[in-house]
Amino acid sequence: MKKFLTLMAFLLVILILLLEIVLPRTVENILQEQITKSTAAQAVDIDLSSAPNAKIALGEIDKVHVAANSGRLGEIDFQNLSLDGEKIKIDIREILFPSSELTDKERADKILKSVDKLELHGIIGEEDLKAFIARKVDKLENAEIKITPEEVTAQGQIKILGRTADVDVAGIFIVDNGDIYFRATHLNVKNALLRHVNLDRFLGELKIVDSSNLPMNLKFDNVELRDGEILLTAIKN
Repeated sequence: MKKFLTLMAFLLVILILLLEIVLPRTVENILQEQITKSTAAQAVDIDLSSAPNAKIALGEIDKVHVAANSGRLGEIDFQNLSLDGEKIKIDIREILFPSSELTDKERADKILKSVDKLELHGIIGEEDLKAFIARKVDKLENAEIKITPEEVTAQGQIKILGRTADVDVAGIFIVDNGDIYFRATHLNVKNALLRHVNLDRFLGELKIVDSSNLPMNLKFDNVELRDGEILLTAIKN
């Protein structure tokens, strides 16, 4: 009987370790791998916490914090991304035994069953925005970008109808239906022959990030211009 009780106590300790440490760490590692893959981040840190921690084995998470360095959403790079959530219920089975027929986004949506609060923050720097504009507006060359709390400005050369002109563009970032756009508020063309050419289709409004690229049905809610960077916030409706 004594040996049996000792064995049972040993098994109970093992079970507690599995529920409190091993399984939560396994879930963190799997989610870390998925986030790294979906954002192309150089480094991802993830922290899941519950009281007791064994609740994670049942798919109940009190708090989650994710930090990713040098990630990407859609076609634009971010200096960093962070995700914070509270009172989350997840599908543990889908995490441990993923459905092969689902896309990464479909799987992320299936994993998240419910959440009280979920918020994503991303920071775009001037160099990130410059590289994005160079890819999206191929007629704008040698662009120099400056971000201030009031506006975003771009200076460069644009080629239209075989002619080159210096242009100055200023604008703001807006949220429209959950997506982020750059909207020009000022455009100056330093070439008399091109002054009457409609440049709005090149520089007027540009979609920066589409909310369809966000996981877990997040939608952009706010954009804030700062010195040298842009802070984007997305929430789950």
